[in-house]
Amino acid sequence: MLKSKRPLFLVSLLSLVSSPATLAEQLPLATVNLLAHSHVCNLETEVARLAENEQLQEMARALVEFKATKYCFILTPDSHVQILETYPTYVKFKYKTQTLYTFNKYLSAPQEEPEMAQVD
Repeated sequence: MLKSKRPLFLVSLLSLVSSPATLAEQLPLATVNLLAHSHVCNLETEVARLAENEQLQEMARALVEFKATKYCFILTPDSHVQILETYPTYVKFKYKTQTLYTFNKYLSAPQEEPEMAQVD
């Protein structure tokens, strides 16, 4: 007996539509501040796994503060980074020549320089 393949097609189509890449909010290259001593990862699957659980994030951060792992480390300098993609709990960003990932709590809006008063 031959069964219809239409339900399988719909399942594969739905999985494609709900993939993390399509759920990401595409932004123009916005520049934000990455806070000093931020927990960053170089593998998206690792940061996505950690992003699911706040307690797991804290345990992973404690580990990388002691010793960097294969996928995550602490980025010490406070720096300006370009946001490439945003997800509900983490972001993909460009730091120098690397593409890295971090959690939203380690980002802050860039501070504008105060304007100098001009004396006439």
